[in-house]
Amino acid sequence: MATIQELITKLNQTTEESQRTEFTEQLVSSIKNQEQLWAAFCPATKHYFLAQEHQQITAYVFSEESYYENFTFEMRKKHILLEKLENPKKHRMFLLAELYRCGVTQIAVDSEEEPIMMPLQMLVSVPDYSKLPLVQRPVLNPTVTGKILCLMQDVRFNRADGNTELDVLREIYHSPFLHPIHSATEDKPEENGIYQFPNGQKLFMLFTDLYSLKQFDPKDYPQVKIVRFADMQEMLKERPDVMAIIINPGSGAPMLLDSQLLEVAEKSASGILENTHIRNMNENAGKVVITKPELTPVSMIDHICTVLKETDFVKTAYLRNIRRDEEIRPHYLVILDWNGAVSKEEKAQVRRKIAEAAMPYARGLDIEYLSYDSAVGKEWTGNAEPIYELERSETFSEETTGKDTTKEKATEKAKTKKKGFLFFGKK
Repeated sequence: MATIQELITKLNQTTEESQRTEFTEQLVSSIKNQEQLWAAFCPATKHYFLAQEHQQITAYVFSEESYYENFTFEMRKKHILLEKLENPKKHRMFLLAELYRCGVTQIAVDSEEEPIMMPLQMLVSVPDYSKLPLVQRPVLNPTVTGKILCLMQDVRFNRADGNTELDVLREIYHSPFLHPIHSATEDKPEENGIYQFPNGQKLFMLFTDLYSLKQFDPKDYPQVKIVRFADMQEMLKERPDVMAIIINPGSGAPMLLDSQLLEVAEKSASGILENTHIRNMNENAGKVVITKPELTPVSMIDHICTVLKETDFVKTAYLRNIRRDEEIRPHYLVILDWNGAVSKEEKAQVRRKIAEAAMPYARGLDIEYLSYDSAVGKEWTGNAEPIYELERSETFSEETTGKDTTKEKATEKAKTKKKGFLFFGKK
């Protein structure tokens, strides 16, 4: 019988439809029945290694250990450390079912030599839970599980970008989640499932499916209810002592959502990104640390400058990092020195255009905006060089062969600083 790699080679070399169908059927049978397969596992998230291939959430499976070793060698060059997960035939269906639960829609088989992408549905039947109430379905929405895993995996490897984060937030906006509770009794009101840190901080617990819920095993909350996006907003509004929501606590890739991220999710799902700054700058925000970006976001700066070149509302722009005591991640801070009298509406329009252009290249960080002439604008600019300057050149004469030709020009150009485009140290 042909090996999996031999069948892949035949498929890649055959265009005749009946032969392709025959080879495909043999390949499906071989993947299901081979005594041993190997899967790429990500220890950073404690899940299978996933990637977006042609807008499909993809897992990586290998028919020989050497193919796996070749794959991980190449991934190591990208600073992605993986482990192999052996999968004997008796556990094959569990592997395929788990990939489905994690949102995988295709598998890459032997992806370093003669690779082939196979839809997961060719290997395992998708279960139909439509007749079950949502609270009884073991899997609610595999897509949101997969996208969260992909995002948190990219965060672990410092590869997350704004596009990935916004995509996940949009999926969260449309997805149901499981929330453990104590039902109300005569002498006790309904009690929400809350995760508490040793320092006293509290988080609402949500789960993408029953497996994730049982994995965490919140024994104190024996019942669950369905929670949707509007419920999340209401939960945080009603309980100001709870700082955020945690999705899939106890897993290797939990995700935190606070009220500002929920706001971004709502605006992103509605196609509105004009107010992209996530935190309000106020006196009660705690200690604020302003630094240079540790890694210069070159693509993001280029897109900001492209926007600013199309208007004369901004004289100078600066890019800084801002971090407050209570925040896990820093944000980008764009400080704008406005060119004369600019109306509130015009300022909002500029900020909105910058947000739309820059967010996909912000590496998953939020962006805030500040005017240079505000109370702390000049102070927070520090000694940073601007990423953009509006310059006007004087009228000049241009000499050509045989005669002088005078051209009057008023030019405006953006000047992006090219120094230090690799790693910056902190201020």
